[in-house]
Amino acid sequence: MKNLITILLLFVVANVTAQDLTLLHINAKWNTKNDYDLKGIDNVKIKKAFLEDQKASIKQGITSVPVVILLDGNGKPRGQWKADLSFKITIPKEEIQNRVNTVLFESK
Repeated sequence: MKNLITILLLFVVANVTAQDLTLLHINAKWNTKNDYDLKGIDNVKIKKAFLEDQKASIKQGITSVPVVILLDGNGKPRGQWKADLSFKITIPKEEIQNRVNTVLFESK
């Protein structure tokens, strides 16, 4: 019984101290055919937004679409991947997953 309680307590502590990461995918409505597929990337929340729906201050900071931004629990950018001249993000998902894993490891 003590072991079960200890395991549950460790599980709760690990979840409370884990850093919440979010992948924010921003694209323009006219470019939705080039959305980047983020399915299969683990340990992050995935959110999508349209550039047209963002505040002017956010629009000014985005130079190409789509863009994927890795945000930590405080909203600080920890990684960014942008489209090339073809209006597509051409990097492999593994590169994003590796960055997610690195940020998670750094936070522990």
